[in-house]
Amino acid sequence: MRGVVVGLLASWLWVTGARAQEPEPVAEAPEVEPPPTWRFKQKERPVKVVVLAGSIGAWPKQPYAERLAAMCSNVEVRNLSKVGFGALQLKQRFKQQFLENPYVSLRDPELEYWLVFQGGLNSVGTPERTNHDIRELFTLAHARGIKVVAFSLTPWGDDSDPKRWAGAAGLRYLRATRTVVDFVLGVLAPQQALGDYARKRIGGAEAPWRPDELPEVAVDLYRSSLRATSAPLRDLEAMRVALTKDALWKRQHADLDEAARAAALEADAAEAAEVPRWFLRTELRSFDHIHPNAEGHRLIAETACPRLPASWGCTCPNTPAAAESPAEAPASQPPRLPMTTLLLLYPHWLRVLLGAPHL
Repeated sequence: MRGVVVGLLASWLWVTGARAQEPEPVAEAPEVEPPPTWRFKQKERPVKVVVLAGSIGAWPKQPYAERLAAMCSNVEVRNLSKVGFGALQLKQRFKQQFLENPYVSLRDPELEYWLVFQGGLNSVGTPERTNHDIRELFTLAHARGIKVVAFSLTPWGDDSDPKRWAGAAGLRYLRATRTVVDFVLGVLAPQQALGDYARKRIGGAEAPWRPDELPEVAVDLYRSSLRATSAPLRDLEAMRVALTKDALWKRQHADLDEAARAAALEADAAEAAEVPRWFLRTELRSFDHIHPNAEGHRLIAETACPRLPASWGCTCPNTPAAAESPAEAPASQPPRLPMTTLLLLYPHWLRVLLGAPHL
């Protein structure tokens, strides 16, 4: 039965994956969910951890949330990750399912509460708005005495996804992803991370970060061993041509003189050529270039483990050795049927649920 559930979720993620990564409309109302009924149950584990992410965190087959619970003897984990949720929706889910949960006693002096956050990819097309919502989520947690461990976004992308990653588009998604990553890591100033949203902060855009706006612990997964650091570079001249034909790039550099524009072109083309080296390693992918497989989730947990609080009681594997010796991909794999073919095998009600009733 578990295999059927995993298969259906993977199929749904495959169908909806491209749509889920499109920029989240700013005016979209967060989904209102039923009142929570869950509770923490392990009295012998005094550190209560809520994991909150999009579909990567919601991955059902040996996800990093389960691995953290196994590594850390004092921790009880509740995974509230949700497929397709961007930063705004995750913020609302955190409020509805955790802060407003009558079965969770945040005032219990014998318990320690932590949020493990790893979200924002589903809204990465609007990075400043995404960071604004993540910042507000962190302040909500801290206001209730909950400490935060933030995992950065993981590497993602592939040349088979030209709408987002070919030419100038790839450069824009690379920079948008880095903006979200570097905010979580605390290396950007408020104006850089939030843009116009920085004016909504107490003290305005110029005030330094307050402790409640940033996580206690930040883990960089984007620049970790999940990255395809040895991938071939793109052709530099092809990147120059793609940029010079891109309307947005031309508008952004219209006010530069010829020499400055030429220098910007060289710098941007060189950065665009390196885009494949910021993708998720091929052998760590599940059914697409976004979602890590079980081996990828193992590396996520092992990368984070040494940074986790001492109170969690974590026993960490030899992380450097794990990073240097990834499991090899199978020599050959059976061919995979196109998704449209697989959907035709499903009954009509399931095709409707998966958003493809016309097939």
